[in-house]
Amino acid sequence: ECSQFLVTQQDFEDEARSRNLQYAITEILEVGMIPIVNENDAVSANVGYDLPATASFSDNDGLAALVSRLVSADLLILLSDVDALYDRPPTDHGARRIETVHVPLADDDADDDAIVFGDKSLSGRGGMEAKVAAAKRAVRGGVKCVALASGQEPDVVSKILSGDDVGTLFFSSASRQQQRRNGRKVNGTAKKIEGEDELLLGTLTRVREASRALQALSGEQRSALLRKVAEAVGEQREAILAANARDVANSGDVEPAIRQRLGLSGKKLDAVAKGTQALAESEDPVQNVVERRELSPGLILEKRTCALGVVLVIFEARPDALAQIASLALRTGCGLILKGGKEAEESNAILSEVIADALAAEAATFSSSPFTPQHARDLFARLKDREAVAKILAHPDSLSYVDLVVPRGSNALVRHVQQSTKIPVLGHADGICHVYLDAAADLAKAEPLVVDAKTDYPAACNAAETLLVHRDLVSDAARRQTFRDRILAPLRAADVELYGGPAFLAIDDDPDSMKAAELPLRREYGGLAMTVEVVASTADAIAFINAHGSHHTDCVVTEDHDDCARTFLRDVDSACVFHNASTRFSDGFRFGLGAELGVATGRIHARGPVGVHGFLTYKWALASDDVHTQHHFAAGTKTYTHRDLPLQQS
Repeated sequence: ECSQFLVTQQDFEDEARSRNLQYAITEILEVGMIPIVNENDAVSANVGYDLPATASFSDNDGLAALVSRLVSADLLILLSDVDALYDRPPTDHGARRIETVHVPLADDDADDDAIVFGDKSLSGRGGMEAKVAAAKRAVRGGVKCVALASGQEPDVVSKILSGDDVGTLFFSSASRQQQRRNGRKVNGTAKKIEGEDELLLGTLTRVREASRALQALSGEQRSALLRKVAEAVGEQREAILAANARDVANSGDVEPAIRQRLGLSGKKLDAVAKGTQALAESEDPVQNVVERRELSPGLILEKRTCALGVVLVIFEARPDALAQIASLALRTGCGLILKGGKEAEESNAILSEVIADALAAEAATFSSSPFTPQHARDLFARLKDREAVAKILAHPDSLSYVDLVVPRGSNALVRHVQQSTKIPVLGHADGICHVYLDAAADLAKAEPLVVDAKTDYPAACNAAETLLVHRDLVSDAARRQTFRDRILAPLRAADVELYGGPAFLAIDDDPDSMKAAELPLRREYGGLAMTVEVVASTADAIAFINAHGSHHTDCVVTEDHDDCARTFLRDVDSACVFHNASTRFSDGFRFGLGAELGVATGRIHARGPVGVHGFLTYKWALASDDVHTQHHFAAGTKTYTHRDLPLQQS
């Protein structure tokens, strides 16, 4: 994905605007999107194109230099219609390619005396003189290297990054001696990167091996591991909370919604321990026979549950998610590759250490076990940077190492992951949940439900974002006043900012009238804000939700159980549909799943809150009590019966 920025000179010359631009571009890069920066010529009105090279920018080369300095880039690549910088126009006899230019830190262009610039090309505003000026400004601004090369040469970017002898390289004179050895430096860097890749793939291989050793354990042994983890979380409670407090204290620059998810409490840790203990006491979900069929007398086919394998989970902020996901993986025999948000670094580090120590200690008590203490430490690998995640997602043999990716975070994160890998992705991009108040709604029931759905945890993906109201509830002044008193007033008392849709504002006669909601009415606020809109019927409410929602969780409040509720639950195309129950119930723990891998809004593999079964797949086991060959059936000596049999556990 990409995102466009339209800028003017003021965005670089004004300190506050420059900081805002720097922050915005950095955030876009953090989620893996490509920022495209262009001049906003509708505002600048093409003023300044005849200014000297020292002006803010008068062409794309000057703009590229400014942006590269702003984001502290290591490398800036300027592409031209010629293959390098020459000491004279390249078409002139005797023209010599300049391989490197060593830029003095002082603004001294004496070196340019040795270069004769020809006429600029017919396309673009600048020319070679503008590109050289931009390259020097970038290097003086801290960019380590600027490469000038031909945009018409195949794979030119890859060649520059590989250290091939292409184009012209601009360096600071301060590092002149070092850069004379640039080719060897680039090759050395490439070898270092190769080594890092081998280490990463080695880590992934060990996760796979550890998961297979875990799968060889009995269900009771895996339960023992879970009990040990639950015990360890309780014992290390104070250390975990102290590490989390440090993360929260250092989170001043993160969004409020993320900061709210970041904080741990004793209550949250108790819930983690309780969920882990519940999984330990639950029935073993692995190697269960879910289908059993006689294909022919003496030839029995079984469909059995089995561990999915290795799962890569990318999660922002919430450190308690690490412990919950680890518990699900232990129950099912899966390995994990975990990438938590940098804002929760200390919390994730100590939780990973506590879990690994607990698993290793328990594994040491197993006699003649395939699952060793070393397997226990290899089972869950924690990645520390997004570059490692990118390498895994893009690796040509990624499916040899990872079986499923679960991105838990922003819309941009989920969409980026979906578009960056051939590994199956489980997740949801938005959490736009609705509460619909039907004409037959009991407002006494609706009041606490709506307030809970919005305010219990506003940053959660299952928090309500839109309140739909049947028009009969607000059809006259008296009913509108009742609706304001019973529903809107409690929301406002809870500091919820209300935004009206077009239909609601058209009939609203509230002296404290709400602001207009942004169109289309598909907003995930992630905080104490909510859209309010009027619909004409239940059918219209269903159509609105299916068109504007994210297919996550939607609720109807009505006393019409036979018609309205049944129709709503049947026709709303969401993973979770509720009647007279808060959207906040859409959660793995509340569903009795023990813990939650995430919430999926797709239709393949898993949907809604994903618990243990999200870590499972199945295999077919075929057993003969004699010898069965296809020839027997072709010759007619054996026949198919295809008879379903009662289930029995293997």
